[in-house]
Amino acid sequence: MRHITRSITINTSKEEVWDVLFNQFGDVNNWNPLIEGSSFIKGDTGAIGCERMCTIDSKSKVRERIIRSEDGQSFDVEVFDGGLPMMDKMKGRFDLVEISGERTKVLFTMYFTTKPAFIGAIMKGKMSNFFFKMLVGLKYHLETGELITKENIKEIEGLYKGLNENDSFSASVAVAS
Repeated sequence: MRHITRSITINTSKEEVWDVLFNQFGDVNNWNPLIEGSSFIKGDTGAIGCERMCTIDSKSKVRERIIRSEDGQSFDVEVFDGGLPMMDKMKGRFDLVEISGERTKVLFTMYFTTKPAFIGAIMKGKMSNFFFKMLVGLKYHLETGELITKENIKEIEGLYKGLNENDSFSASVAVAS
């Protein structure tokens, strides 16, 4: 399987990051600009085996489930229904590393295979950009409490590029949702 890893530092506690990513698993649309809507659909929220439905656009939906968890440290999500064109298998992993009480490094790794296989090399750069936007959205949401959308992510990315590594979005002006 090919893989892509992206990371970001978020100025909030590891517990708060875990709560948004794992315990609020069905609400990924609050911070992921690639998702128009999402909902929890099966199992106990924040537990192995729970599932969510994500609406990417009017024509595309994916179903995902948590397949592994190391409480408060990392968890794996499997895309088991739907997905991106030419993607065969997709699985993501979130790892959380506490830097200090109010700073957390989030690493996201996506493992995937494509059909045909050579498309994987072509898609890797585009997917890396998607996951960068996702992590910037997560940082912005956790640091400001604001929702992320396809409409506001470009402005948020611009703000992010103006931040130093240790800076927080909460110190900058909020973007209109």
